[in-house]
Amino acid sequence: MMSADYLPFDPLVTPRRRLPAGSVDCHFHVFEDPSRYPYTANRSYTPTPAPWASFQAMNDAIGADRAVLVHPSVYGHDHATFVDTLIAHSDRLRGVAVLPVDVSEAEIARLHAAGARGTRVNVLFAGGSQLEDAETLAQKIAPFGWHIQFLVDVAARPELPAWAAGLGVPVVFDHFGHPSRPDVNDAGFQNLCALVREGNAWVKLSGAYRVVGPEGKWTAIRPFVDALLRTRTDRLVWGSDWPHPNIPAPMPNDGDIADAVFDWLDTETLRRQVLVENPEVLYGFAPFDANAL
Repeated sequence: MMSADYLPFDPLVTPRRRLPAGSVDCHFHVFEDPSRYPYTANRSYTPTPAPWASFQAMNDAIGADRAVLVHPSVYGHDHATFVDTLIAHSDRLRGVAVLPVDVSEAEIARLHAAGARGTRVNVLFAGGSQLEDAETLAQKIAPFGWHIQFLVDVAARPELPAWAAGLGVPVVFDHFGHPSRPDVNDAGFQNLCALVREGNAWVKLSGAYRVVGPEGKWTAIRPFVDALLRTRTDRLVWGSDWPHPNIPAPMPNDGDIADAVFDWLDTETLRRQVLVENPEVLYGFAPFDANAL
């Protein structure tokens, strides 16, 4: 199922500046050896290998001390690689699972013990949970203090942010809400901004290349960043989206992705809030202690 033009990540990472101490990369995936961790037959793409060691090298290069592993759709509901990775690196990781609607309390407890703090509802790629599952999942995860993370197109579903606010658990939107129309005035994106402003949602400043075209993407995404900064900066987090699966060419460089943070978040105080303090609240990380790593 892997197409000839599937892009591998760029291993050469040379950022101009390092992220603040304690920074959390709030969105990454790993794709290990499929002979050990097989992919689900129901998937939208087949990735090239992107193992933990390569991710750690990238995160170390940009200065991120902690990270959030997001279970990718290609594994379906099989969390073997997710749990193994979280447990092996419990000092620096938290995770977002992908729960089936019939998940048991015991399974949520098992994933929670491994470091999971949320579940993802992915309606863009095969293999993920579906939107209609969210209400049931919200009831099941609420006792654990988890959130629901949405991979949806808010431009195509402008009513969704308001609907999500009624689920009774914190909600997080990937990749600026993943709007298919790169217009900051689009109704879906504006509804998302309103929800954040009210304190009822979090947004990941991640995957700019999923929202705007590759030409001048760091400039083109700036209106979306600025619009979110005008809402509530205590509801924003950042992620690299490594290894950038299932995107059109060209493959972004993670040094450039990290460098863009310094343009978007132009004060030390703002960078510390978005990169360090907000993820500690959302994912339950302890306050950063440089001596603990």
